[in-house]
Amino acid sequence: MKKLGLIVLVAGIILMAGCAGDDPVGPGDLPTVTGLEVLATSSGRTVNLSWNAVTGTTIDGYEIYFKSNGDGSWVALDTETGTTYSHTADNSGTYSVRAYEGTDFSENYSNVETTMPTVISDSYTIWDNHAPDIEHSGFIFGATSGTTGRALDTGFDQDIYCYDGDWSESPCGFYSGDHAPFGNGSHTDMIASSGSTYGYPSGSQWWQTGYILAGDVIFCELSNGHYVKVFVSSVPQHATQPLSHGIIFYYDYQPINGLYLFTTDSTP
Repeated sequence: MKKLGLIVLVAGIILMAGCAGDDPVGPGDLPTVTGLEVLATSSGRTVNLSWNAVTGTTIDGYEIYFKSNGDGSWVALDTETGTTYSHTADNSGTYSVRAYEGTDFSENYSNVETTMPTVISDSYTIWDNHAPDIEHSGFIFGATSGTTGRALDTGFDQDIYCYDGDWSESPCGFYSGDHAPFGNGSHTDMIASSGSTYGYPSGSQWWQTGYILAGDVIFCELSNGHYVKVFVSSVPQHATQPLSHGIIFYYDYQPINGLYLFTTDSTP
């Protein structure tokens, strides 16, 4: 019995060694792609990518990956034989690239590049023209924080301001910073989110004055070429002036000039 067991053991070792030699080369042997970047030519919904070519080995091409909203697992978008790629995106996210040859891939994903907006977590309030003079009605969208001020002050270069436009739907709304009667500010075009599309401004009906309701999501094109996404929390009545109403909001800022991609979130 001992002799039979030894024969079976030796045979098993020989069989395993033979099978190991037949295994295909697994993914992860190719060099890691470097130098991935989002190009300054990116605009609208088009994200232009480039990266450094893999050298010193033969490859079939590159696979481009995307994480929608920057979350979850990598999803393969496409393959490319060159070192550039353009992605028409429905929302912001993160990108990475791997080289491939057959079933073999880069040992690691490349560096990660992002189109995610800067989330401004502070809440801001601006008041309409019926509010007491001390209240701030104008607003400047900064890349990391916002600034409120009085739209009637000629030295305050607001992007938008709050005003009673005599709408039946709401007691107040947003006016472009350069629109009368307080037209000393910067020009801002605005458009409300369409249906359930929150990742980018869809449609063509941009406006410079419009009423605002609680829960609105408004995209703004600023005069500096950047875009912001405004989340309206509420439209409260002023505590001491019943005729006056304000707009409380948060916003996200897209740091890539000309790109208007944001997350699919409808609330901050």
